[in-house]
Amino acid sequence: MSEPRVTSEIVDDHSLADELVASAALTVFSLAVAAGFARVFSGWDFFDNLAVVAIAGHALSLVLRRARLPLWASFPIIVAALVWLIGAMYYRSTYSLMLPTSDTWELFRLELDLVGEQFRTAVAPVAFLGGWDVLASIGVAATVVLSDTFAFRAFARAESLVPGGVLFVFVAALGSDRSRVALTVVLVAAGVLATVVLRAHHTPARSATIGVKRRTIGVALPAAVVTALVVGVVAGAIGPRIPGADAEPIYETKGGNGGSVTEVISPLVDIRSRLTNQSPTELFVVEATTDSYWRSSALPKFDGRTWGLPERGLERTNGALSVAAAGSVEIRQNITVSALGGQLLPAAADPIAASGSDELRFNADAATLVKTGDELSAGDTFEIVSASPRFSSAQLSVASSLDPGDPIYLELPENFPSSVVDTARAVTGSATTPYEAALALQNWFREEFTYSLEIQEGHGNNAIENFLNDRVGYCEQFAGTYAAMLRAVGIPSRVAVGFTQGANNGANEFSVLGRNAHAWPEVWFDGLGWVPFEPTPGRGAPGAEEYTGIAPQQDTGPAGGDPEPDTSDDSAAPAPAPTTPPTTVFGGGATPTTVADGNSLPSNLPDETVTTAAPLPDDSSSSPWRLLVGFLVIAALLAAPAVARRVRRRHHEQPAVEIQRLWARAIAAVSAVGVDVRPDLTPDETAQRTHDGFPMAARPMAALAESVTAATYAREGADTLGADGTYGTTLIGNCSVWCRQIEKAVSDSMPTGARLRRYFTTWA
Repeated sequence: MSEPRVTSEIVDDHSLADELVASAALTVFSLAVAAGFARVFSGWDFFDNLAVVAIAGHALSLVLRRARLPLWASFPIIVAALVWLIGAMYYRSTYSLMLPTSDTWELFRLELDLVGEQFRTAVAPVAFLGGWDVLASIGVAATVVLSDTFAFRAFARAESLVPGGVLFVFVAALGSDRSRVALTVVLVAAGVLATVVLRAHHTPARSATIGVKRRTIGVALPAAVVTALVVGVVAGAIGPRIPGADAEPIYETKGGNGGSVTEVISPLVDIRSRLTNQSPTELFVVEATTDSYWRSSALPKFDGRTWGLPERGLERTNGALSVAAAGSVEIRQNITVSALGGQLLPAAADPIAASGSDELRFNADAATLVKTGDELSAGDTFEIVSASPRFSSAQLSVASSLDPGDPIYLELPENFPSSVVDTARAVTGSATTPYEAALALQNWFREEFTYSLEIQEGHGNNAIENFLNDRVGYCEQFAGTYAAMLRAVGIPSRVAVGFTQGANNGANEFSVLGRNAHAWPEVWFDGLGWVPFEPTPGRGAPGAEEYTGIAPQQDTGPAGGDPEPDTSDDSAAPAPAPTTPPTTVFGGGATPTTVADGNSLPSNLPDETVTTAAPLPDDSSSSPWRLLVGFLVIAALLAAPAVARRVRRRHHEQPAVEIQRLWARAIAAVSAVGVDVRPDLTPDETAQRTHDGFPMAARPMAALAESVTAATYAREGADTLGADGTYGTTLIGNCSVWCRQIEKAVSDSMPTGARLRRYFTTWA
């Protein structure tokens, strides 16, 4: 009997090993893209999360390809799985029964809104939280899905690297120069490796007629690794030396305001630029009789997006500005401007006299000195006299906080988040006086939160919610959130903007640098006035330690670093935080109208009892690798049927036994689509019924039937199945190809549900 003819049709049926190598190469490229985020995030804590997304996405894609799921079914599964994974990494506390809830989507929306507000002005590095972490993970997930789809569904080679390359370039355009050459070299090398491996993976298999048959990818892999290393080294050596490599960009993409510190309306949003861009720059020098916080303005207006100055009249400074409060300390100041800019003149609280320019004006409500006309410029000098109030815990403990003279100091926007109100009530719930509430909130921030300049500017509703959730920020978030939360429980407050005392150069001459820019809250107490508190860790106002419990401190560290406390007065040891044993528990939020005894919190608050501060969710201690392990366990379970079939289908030593197994698989496959086959039928009769009932598998079924018949009736000892086939492979190898063709035709013809059932129930 003649040997059956082998068709020249090329079947896309790669081995598991080939698929693993190709997927691994593409995963390495995705990890290189994820590493590129080092240019926008500080440290490497971000990489674990992004690596989990990349590895999980490619692993799941491999499993679904091996399960023979079509693109229209596998694509939404991968997207849904990555959405679930990203949500579990960042919003796990909002999940219920391991699924996202409405709280998950609401928190996600708030964080993306905040990122949208900050995006145009954000300057790298940013913190890997507050929505930036989710945005980066979504970017990596999108490139993983697209690159894997292009590479293994559209059979692309270098084209599959385009999504990751675009993301890498976009991040580089917005990021800093950190590890610029090294990250680019890694990306180029990973791209070359992936391209060569994918090209070998998609090259049609050819059988050698002379010599030993070798897999194309096995030959290409060593060459791909060597080529990638050579190209990466060459690119790293030559690229930075190309003329113009270090030239200024044609268009600056890093920061929408170009680092300017004079283009903003609210002085509060000016702080981060000074802290980062002008950190070592001397802004002004103060010769003063004692040290102090130098206040530029006090901001009473909060509209849900920013703290700002209301429209108020300005008065000339020729004469007394205000009357010194009883018990205040006089501070005389000679201020010389170096590089301050703007129109707001900082001075110790509270100015009572000022001179130095005919253009100098004063607004008592906002405690603001303004130079009208031209901006402040280098060499401008001013003489200021301030009456700096001094307070004690004994005074504040018996003071009420009812009438600041203007309802603006209690106003909150209608859409102020209820979650912030609830948190404010929880933190201050055990306080019995306004002073206890202010002190409790101050100490809560200092003990539970972390200072970092990697947080982008912002103090609106969304920024407040994210700040309370992430518990990381700098003075802008601490001061703005503190003031808003006190208003939420009915205590008048505002945000002061200015500078810490600066470095004492000797003889009470204070050099104030950009890093000394600061914001702090002030709280109204009847009969006493505005009292500063200090919720920002690493900061402490001179003259306030008796009632705040905080010694004078300020940042003396490098730009963008954590604050390094500097005690201005070495003799002033940190005072213990004043406390008063709580007696009655209150909550609150309404504007006060009447009180019972003049020194308690407003009495017309909702009837609600809160005994402890509700802790906010903190998932920072959990590792994303645990999620990856769980994700891979699920992937392993999904792949188990395919692995079991591969193990059980290994070639046996006797070709006659192996061909009977292949024939049994072919019969089981066509039976699954309704072909009526019985054990009493001959192979040729079975092939004919397949031709009539399922024509798609007719040709490979006929060829396999002819081989089965030949093996069955071959003379004893004849090795017809082990002989070379028409194209160099053995006949038993041809039979294996025909069997897989039949199974693939059956699988492609089934609906998804039936295909999944067959995948999980067929183990032979």
